[in-house]
Amino acid sequence: MTETPRISPSTSPRTRANRIFFLRFGLGMALYLAALSLAYVAEGSGFPAWIPALLVVPAVLLVAWANIDMYRSGDEFERRKIAEAILIAFVISTSLILAVGVLQFYLLPAVNWIFAFAILMGSWLLGTLVSAVRHR
Repeated sequence: MTETPRISPSTSPRTRANRIFFLRFGLGMALYLAALSLAYVAEGSGFPAWIPALLVVPAVLLVAWANIDMYRSGDEFERRKIAEAILIAFVISTSLILAVGVLQFYLLPAVNWIFAFAILMGSWLLGTLVSAVRHR
């Protein structure tokens, strides 16, 4: 009796790119969270808080590398969708952040800086949704 060789399913380039993205992004976010946690713990201990903050640099570099590599691994259509989402997000977030900044001089109370981050993430989500619906 002859045994047929097992053929392992080969992973597609997209699957490999996704795995590498999640690995780099996950490692970057883990370093980022570790830096924030260590800085919080170091605050009252007399340990200089800037030392744990140094972990933020490789964390940001890993997250940026993951996103740039994911963008580069896509085909022309995927790149076009990402570029459109980024453009929409940029236009929305820049307009809103500038408007909030100007209105703080006249009407609005001072808003925490994290509010700008929420605007950026919300506009990125909106840009991604608009691009996905448009390119269905």
